[in-house]
Amino acid sequence: MAETGRQPKDKIIAEFETMKSFELSAKNLYARIAAAPNVRQKKVKDTFAALAKDEQQHADVVQEIIEIVRAAL
Repeated sequence: MAETGRQPKDKIIAEFETMKSFELSAKNLYARIAAAPNVRQKKVKDTFAALAKDEQQHADVVQEIIEIVRAAL
């Protein structure tokens, strides 16, 4: 079967959606660690909170890429 122009676009978007999912999963893990009551050291909490923020920013960038791909292809 011939591949339509839409199939490569859908595949690219699906791969970036997977990447975004990984970023958000990492963000959620880091946020849970930062909020865990058994993690008492402020430096550890702050570090994991910063990591969670970074992962959210990564997910936001990936979302921007997805939007660019949708518009360009």
